[in-house]
Amino acid sequence: MEEAKQCLCCREKIKKERPRQCPVCNHIFRGNGWDGIDAHWRAKHEDIMPYEDFWKSLCDGHKN
Repeated sequence: MEEAKQCLCCREKIKKERPRQCPVCNHIFRGNGWDGIDAHWRAKHEDIMPYEDFWKSLCDGHKN
């Protein structure tokens, strides 16, 4: 996988088990997996990459 398209969570060595963790600021998401990631990413990390690109970059192990 190309560096730009590699799962950001894998690249940052974020575990695949829950709770989910932001690969940029290490925020821990409460609730059911990635609940709130869209608002969190758009508010804090949109300058790194658009939310849609971040979500598309996640591998199946981190997305599900």
